[in-house]
Amino acid sequence: MPVPSPPYLILKTPHLHEGGQSLVEFAVSSVILLLLVGGLVDIGRSIYVSEALSNAAREGARHGAWFQAPAQSHPYLYDAEIKLAVDAELATISLPASVLKNPGTTCPTPTDGNTVHNPPFVSSAYPATANQPWLYICYNNTPGLDFTSPATKNEHMTVQGN
Repeated sequence: MPVPSPPYLILKTPHLHEGGQSLVEFAVSSVILLLLVGGLVDIGRSIYVSEALSNAAREGARHGAWFQAPAQSHPYLYDAEIKLAVDAELATISLPASVLKNPGTTCPTPTDGNTVHNPPFVSSAYPATANQPWLYICYNNTPGLDFTSPATKNEHMTVQGN
């Protein structure tokens, strides 16, 4: 007696016209993923540069605030020394040296009339090109005060507000 054939599962062969579908899906999705990765890298770089600019400003302020107790003076409290400290920080992230925009003049004037000289400023107070840091050195919210040489004993008292 003949043996009946068991119910085998018959696998179909894939259709030849569907072979490129996965390649097209991968191509479309890889473009989107590449754009997302590029955007994340760009956002990370902008955060890094923003932190580096903030650190450069802090380093300039820290350098200018140095006080020598035995001599009762601020030996680095003048524009050239502060600019050197800021430029040294900017060089660590390959940015060009800063441009001192207010030597001997005043701080930028705020557009809202506040007396502490903080933003918002007019648009001309900002660089027109990218990657060109501008440096404003303002002493104790006093727009007319500027040091072009190290401060003496009497001048450090004025800066500290005493």
